[in-house]
Amino acid sequence: MNKKVKKVVKDFKDFAFTDALLATAVGIMLGSALKDLVSSLIDNILMPPIAYITSGIDFSQLFITIGLEKFDTLEQAQEAGALVITYGQFINSILSFLILAVVLFLLIRIAQNSFKKKEVKKKKTTKKCPYCFSEIDKRATRCPECTSEL
Repeated sequence: MNKKVKKVVKDFKDFAFTDALLATAVGIMLGSALKDLVSSLIDNILMPPIAYITSGIDFSQLFITIGLEKFDTLEQAQEAGALVITYGQFINSILSFLILAVVLFLLIRIAQNSFKKKEVKKKKTTKKCPYCFSEIDKRATRCPECTSEL
């Protein structure tokens, strides 16, 4: 191999096998797995009760036709080639987004609370001098700054 090809191979190897790139790849794979987990949680656990509560409400069929023609169903309008604004599907997207946002918020909140280190409260070892307001040792009987008796 000539020197240029060796240099390109070396540069590629340096690029492809850096810690940052491998960490990014692992992060993307974990993100994909988390997406599948959250989707399964929403589709299989949260949506059935919501569908039961809101049975009979189907936003996906709400639409407005642009023009003078009137259609009873979205399918009829689409088959006729009419211009339609399917605002019901937009409402479904908003509801799906809100459900996803709530689930992610709760997951992140649970994770933050479980990983949060409990702060150990330190006993205060200093106090403020009532005369010059400098920080002094709690056991001091005289301020080292203003020499006042405490």
